[in-house]
Amino acid sequence: MDHFFVRLIPNGFYDYEESRALPAHDLVLRPLLSCATEGYVYGLKKDTELFHQCADILSLTHNKYQLDLTKEVIKGYEQLWNATGWQRGSILIFLEPKKLKELNIFTVCYDPGILDNPNTGENSAAIRFCENVVSKKKLVGLCFSASNGIEWMKIYAEKDLLKDLYECAVVQSLSSSSDSIYKVKKSVENYLNSKANNPFYVD
Repeated sequence: MDHFFVRLIPNGFYDYEESRALPAHDLVLRPLLSCATEGYVYGLKKDTELFHQCADILSLTHNKYQLDLTKEVIKGYEQLWNATGWQRGSILIFLEPKKLKELNIFTVCYDPGILDNPNTGENSAAIRFCENVVSKKKLVGLCFSASNGIEWMKIYAEKDLLKDLYECAVVQSLSSSSDSIYKVKKSVENYLNSKANNPFYVD
């Protein structure tokens, strides 16, 4: 095992607008980014509307864009994280193992598992870079899918740590079938309307 994944939104909750805020932004992304040492976007094309929307939080470094983690990179930039279909490539963030463990982030994630081919749906250069950083800097690497956006993230770490994190994820993660945050069976429009009064609407 060289990786595992967790869903950031429950299985079945797919029909959402890419520009809209989702609970995963504040429940998962914000705590992760508050502890991250660095973050990168691979495969974002300079001639796209999405790039121009995000240009003030990105700086070109070699073949990728580095996220300016001193700035707000979630609110107002929801589409960067939600975008599917290779609109922005893979996003990588790195953090210290101790910091990740302290966050208990898996308690607001879903359905941990292992992909047969972790490179599917990703920028291959991003995966190589991620594995290299994990090996050299002893950090945990988190990869947000180029093809599936906010739907899941893959976790990369050194062997023993990865096993430990996976075991935590299996114990702590939610099941899509018992979700009470997104209410998969409800329409997304109902969720978005209700969010105005309660950002973590539970029926």
